[in-house]
Amino acid sequence: MSVLFSARVGAALALTVPPFWVLVAIVPAQWTHRLTQHWARVIVTLCGCRPIVTGLRSFPSGTGIVMVANHSSFIDSVVLLAAIPGDYRFVANHMAARRPLLGTIIRKSGHLVVERGSVRSRAACARAMVKTLQSGTSLLLFPEGTRGRRGLLPFHLGAFRTAAKTSCPVVPVAIDGTRRMLPRDRRLLEPAPLAIHVLGTITADTSAVRRAAALRDHARAAIVTALPES
Repeated sequence: MSVLFSARVGAALALTVPPFWVLVAIVPAQWTHRLTQHWARVIVTLCGCRPIVTGLRSFPSGTGIVMVANHSSFIDSVVLLAAIPGDYRFVANHMAARRPLLGTIIRKSGHLVVERGSVRSRAACARAMVKTLQSGTSLLLFPEGTRGRRGLLPFHLGAFRTAAKTSCPVVPVAIDGTRRMLPRDRRLLEPAPLAIHVLGTITADTSAVRRAAALRDHARAAIVTALPES
């Protein structure tokens, strides 16, 4: 089953990536994010996946929000792009930005890039996150910082400090099934049901430091509750 499903995914990528790459290269930058979302929906459909998406109506309107999701698999970003509509920016690792097609998408879409081992890069990214939210554009981050092999890793404070500083709401997003479909240490994909749960908006009214920690703890608890595998 893994071999057949992996072959199906490979065929879908071979069919869609070349024309997608050409389009990414020629379309105006402001269309790149929407084009990538459309490609993600196409590739998920061609692979025979039918993600269950709940809670989209819980997104607050009229303001930038900080979406935080668990990170279980390399395919999380594709699944989120397919499932969550609207204009938002990821915070990507600098290594991802160096890959040919992926790097072009990241740059043209305006996604933020951070080198986590560099204090200067983290500070610059933090400032860019604030500016992004202040412009009314939302952010989508993986606060674990990396893909966990099992369970949910501790959350870093960066996303929540930014939310506290800008008084923007935090919306946890739980992704279920991607770890079973493509675990960190495997190359073959396994068919598995996918679900994306957009959980309730979280705000905090304490001091700045306590507000960031409270947002982090509440967001992590919400995702843990929504994920049977955690």
